[in-house]
Order: sequence, then structure tokens, then C-alpha cells
Amino acid sequence: MLRAFNFDHSLEFSSNTYILSNDQFECVIIDLGSTSEKILNYLRENNLNLKAILLTHGHFDHIRGIDKIKKIYPKTPIYIHFNDFDLLKDPKLNCSLLNNENISLNFDVNFTKDKLNFGEKLEFEVIETPYHTMGSVCYYCKEEKLLFTGDSLFRRSIGRYDLVTSNPQLVQSSLNKFKTMDPNIKIYPGHGEMTTLKEEFKNNIYLR
Repeated sequence: MLRAFNFDHSLEFSSNTYILSNDQFECVIIDLGSTSEKILNYLRENNLNLKAILLTHGHFDHIRGIDKIKKIYPKTPIYIHFNDFDLLKDPKLNCSLLNNENISLNFDVNFTKDKLNFGEKLEFEVIETPYHTMGSVCYYCKEEKLLFTGDSLFRRSIGRYDLVTSNPQLVQSSLNKFKTMDPNIKIYPGHGEMTTLKEEFKNNIYLR
């Protein structure tokens, strides 16, 4: 059975970091904004084989913890949409300068495809939702009805679209993709609490 965990460290501004694992002890990490030791400890204590790091987009609060993980798991591939590749290296584009940080990553990366498969129950459909950044994506695990939305969709809200790589003209077309999906899907956002599409259709003004 697939398990999901999120870590949002209270001492740093970071996104939710999710770890999904299967019964074969394979796992992926979705977004890695936290540098908390809890993440490394969880991987070690559960003897997990880290197959990939999946990024919903390239802002600093979603990538800050990658350097720490890569020192321990150097061969782990990183996946990001090609439109957000430059954000990994540029502190201005990834907005770390706004937080008085200077985050620049120089790892090799893989660009997302329509579908990604990392093992049993670790299969994802990649849904492009550009507006918060031009390379924003969501990862949908269809078998378990789990959708990891990054900053494209929050509980009763959505992400900003006034940042340097945002495009407000694409907000509605990106959000419309959610409207055709199963309302029973569980939403794991980049920030805040888990929700469901059914709840968001009812309570989120941006999806009405």
C-alpha cells in the first residue's frame, strides 16, 4: 500500500515535502524544500530505496533540501519541467533572493514526460499547470487517486501569479484541467493541509 508523509519544518520557510513508498521499499520524494533531518532519518529507518526526486516547480522553497539529500544519495535522478530548469540555478528566478538566500543548484536533471514510472504503485501522470511558474506541473498517482499539486492548487486557494516567472494569463486554463478530474482525488498541496477535489469544487472560489 502506498504511504504518504509530509514534512513542513517550522524553523524554515519551505514547502511540504512528500515521501511515497511501496511494499518493495522503493520511494520517491515530491518537492524538497525542507532541510529537516526527519527526511533523511525516515529514509534510513525504513530502509527505503530512493528512486527519484520529483519537483512540481523550481522555487527555492521546493528545492532547498536537494543538496543535502544528494550528498547521501548522489545517483538519485531529479525531475523537473524543462521550462523551470533555469530556476534551479538562478537565485533571482527561484525567488531565494527575496528570502535573503542565494540558492543555486548545479545537478544534472531529467525533464518530465507525460508519464513517469518508478516501480509498483509509483506511476504518475504529469499534468502541466503553468501560471505560478511556466514549468509548474502536478503529479497524479491514478491508482491511489493522489494528486500532488505544488503551488498550483491549495486548500481553498491557489498559488501566486505575480512573481518573475509567473503568467497570470494562464491561470484559468491551468485550473480548468482540475475540473475534469475525479472529485474523489486527494490533493496534497505544496503548502498547507491536504484536501480533496470534491471539497475544492465546493469551497475554492477559483474552481467555481
